[in-house]
Amino acid sequence: MSEAIFRGLSGRLHRFDVRRPHDVFDAAPAVYCFARPGPAGKGWTPLFLSRTGNLSKRLAAHEQWPEAQLLGATHVLVCQHDERDAREYVEADLAAALKPVMNAPTLEAEPEGPVRLVWAA
Repeated sequence: MSEAIFRGLSGRLHRFDVRRPHDVFDAAPAVYCFARPGPAGKGWTPLFLSRTGNLSKRLAAHEQWPEAQLLGATHVLVCQHDERDAREYVEADLAAALKPVMNAPTLEAEPEGPVRLVWAA
């Protein structure tokens, strides 16, 4: 099993185990991300980052995995933390630094129709 290390916005390093998506995952709390190989095959590019209280159950049929695969995801990176506060910290620290594309906010059209521009003097 190999390892991936990412630096968070805080400067702190976070270590992840690199796993295949078909591996058996522990029913343990963790921060996880779907990733593709980095440029020139070096390192990893996180596409989706999240946390869970039960990794095995969460990854059994994850609704984001098919989209991640379309973006090139080949592996699941796992950073196990028992403490909920630690998982929340790691997720927020890395999301702010790495900005995974699937974690970005989406723009949705307003239900009433197109956007109106109004000039104010």
